[in-house]
Amino acid sequence: MPHLSRRKLFMAGAAAATTACSTQGQSNAEKKTGLDARTSRATRAADDPSEASPPSFPHLFSPIELSGLRLRNRIVHAAISTRYAKNGLVTDSLIKYHANRARGGTAMIVSEPLNVLARHTNPQRVNVFSSEGDDGLQRWVEAVERHDCRLLGQIQDPGRGLHVPGRSRNAIGPSPLPDDLSWTIPHALNTLEVERIIEEFSQSSRILKRAGFSGVEISAGHGHLIHQFLSGQANHREDKYGGDIEARARFLTELISVIRAECGEQFIIGVKLPGEDGVRGGIDLAQAQAITRLVHRTAAVDYITYCWGAHANTLHLHLPDHYGPPAPYLQKIRDLAGCAPGLAVGALGFITKPDQAESIIRDNIADLVMLGRPLIADPAWALKTHKGRTGQIRYCVSNNSCWGVIVTGRGIRCDNNPRIGTQTEADWQPAQARKRKRIVVIGGGIAGMEAAWVAAARGHAVTVFATSTETGGKTRLHAALPGGHGLRNIFEYQRLSAARFGVQLKLGKPASLIDVVALNPDAVILAAGSTMRRPDFLNPMNGAFSDLRETVANFLSNSARRKGTAVIYDQDHTAMTYAAAQYFNDKFDRVVLITPRERIASDESLVNRQGINRRLNRDKIEIITYSEPLSTSRFNDGNIIYGNIYNRDVTAIDDVELFTYSTSRVPNDGLAAPLRARGIKIHVVGDCFVPQSVLNAVTEGHRAGNAV
Repeated sequence: MPHLSRRKLFMAGAAAATTACSTQGQSNAEKKTGLDARTSRATRAADDPSEASPPSFPHLFSPIELSGLRLRNRIVHAAISTRYAKNGLVTDSLIKYHANRARGGTAMIVSEPLNVLARHTNPQRVNVFSSEGDDGLQRWVEAVERHDCRLLGQIQDPGRGLHVPGRSRNAIGPSPLPDDLSWTIPHALNTLEVERIIEEFSQSSRILKRAGFSGVEISAGHGHLIHQFLSGQANHREDKYGGDIEARARFLTELISVIRAECGEQFIIGVKLPGEDGVRGGIDLAQAQAITRLVHRTAAVDYITYCWGAHANTLHLHLPDHYGPPAPYLQKIRDLAGCAPGLAVGALGFITKPDQAESIIRDNIADLVMLGRPLIADPAWALKTHKGRTGQIRYCVSNNSCWGVIVTGRGIRCDNNPRIGTQTEADWQPAQARKRKRIVVIGGGIAGMEAAWVAAARGHAVTVFATSTETGGKTRLHAALPGGHGLRNIFEYQRLSAARFGVQLKLGKPASLIDVVALNPDAVILAAGSTMRRPDFLNPMNGAFSDLRETVANFLSNSARRKGTAVIYDQDHTAMTYAAAQYFNDKFDRVVLITPRERIASDESLVNRQGINRRLNRDKIEIITYSEPLSTSRFNDGNIIYGNIYNRDVTAIDDVELFTYSTSRVPNDGLAAPLRARGIKIHVVGDCFVPQSVLNAVTEGHRAGNAV
């Protein structure tokens, strides 16, 4: 059989890789020799005349073959849960989401995790194991593959892993050891149960192939079940699936071989492996290399990719953000890939820009670029890149709001993509209005500017009044703080779009009722933002104090370092407060956060909260919980007295150079009533309606721009 000859080729490569994995130090020609050995499962097809690529991204848009199936470029949608499935069934929303990414130029899509075992009953995952007679899988495949995009189903089980509060009563695992996050103790699978799970995974893979899927991806990372079997920290078994690294990997290697035997040729098998998981006694780089060699030795895999962190205090590592460098794992991916010569490798992890993706392929770091969050933000990322329209891409903010939404069980949303999941999402263009109107937008923040460019794109004459001399509002302020850089992607896209469609900007000019009425608008979009509420303990006798936003703005224009202590009263619990604390940590000898709650960052998702806590503890920023300052504090004399909200214990902080507060916000909606009294139709959006998140502000602005 043809597959057997390929297996011999891969076995030879595996033997050569047992002593060294890294290709570091090789010349490009030497690397090309290793890459060209991929002719069986990862064939380059750069000479295909049907591919017309712009000169700037020729490598990214060169075709590749996996298991005899052609991919038109190197862009792959990594597995992302959408929460669009309902009662275990494929829905129109799920199909639309993936069809938009296929239509937008993506070459291959890995689905979200599926219900692939008899024990799987999650209603927000698509049933595969029990899907006989349901045509949903076929409809899903047809909607994606009609756009020359390969669809793979992801197979996994979370095992003992749980990242929501509580314990899992349905947890399984290799050993009765607690999950690092939830402390769930799983049922320890016996040998026969492991073998049954392998068989059920295989049956579901066969069902997916019969439905038309191009392949499967085995998720063996992220702290899920197979990762737990691989890890010496979680696997203390004494049967054939426990012991040394080869025995701990047997679950995975047997599964790979069984799926290949069950599904045959021209069926892509990908494996997502753990890189370093950051857990003591878990998977380090050396163990990840050993696992890679064992997977490679099966000769049945078409590509491998890597993820980072686990179900532990390192969960946030799988979603790196702007607190660190872009694409932080590339060197480690290169080193790991050297353990699997001849096997296609996917690079995954905070890759957002086309030039990054191009260099990854050009420099032989990897063969595929796996994008998750960037394709959530813009389903036409690939199409726009291919056509040289990179300035029109809505780039990922890397704020992880998408993750925060889906772990609560709601349908996926995005800070920078207000149209996610709609029918016309990919490369959307606003429909022209039947009648041209004069529209005034009050506020140059992200809600107002989103409304402004959309309204202008529909053909309206739009004027924006903004108090600031720049657009972006308070989001621009956050973007200037540590870790906030990605937020620029929102207001920079809006500013470019506003310019493209002729929005008139009156910057540095607060809107008055007279100014607005003078323009005789058909409608006004009020997006004037909000102001932090002055705390009750700051009575008038305490003097003038600025809220956190005003304080940060003043410091950004005067970066001199100061002695003493900076105190922030935190009644906000969102990311900007902690970014400001880090910023002040470089300006003062000491920074103290005081909050009446039991912890900080409670309005942030788990992965963001982990990162915030890690950074604040690293920087020795003090956190005082269950407390609030008292009105008896001598604020102006550098003395703050705070009390515990439960036992009333009182403590003083001396040598306070700065006190500021981050509190709940009050809408700046003072113009709403006067405008209505004049008979002007108004739409109140963003913080001006109800103080809210970046995600909701952009969505409301987009809706208003389409409504006028």
